[in-house]
Amino acid sequence: MITQVAKWGNSQGIRMDKILLQNLGLRIGDTVEISKKGEEIVITPTQDIDLLLQNYERPDDGWEDIAPVGREVW
Repeated sequence: MITQVAKWGNSQGIRMDKILLQNLGLRIGDTVEISKKGEEIVITPTQDIDLLLQNYERPDDGWEDIAPVGREVW
């Protein structure tokens, strides 16, 4: 796909067609990280914070008794 950088309000953007997004497994609203590797632009899907935390289990007890190690206020 060949496209061009376009102005969007005060920003710039690159449009990707629907077929390319589907082939990449991306949908409107997904977040991506854009980086440079040599002379290439790399677009990497990122995970939503809610998805990352869905399996996180917060300790139920004991954390309240931990003494501060800095200038925290409990």
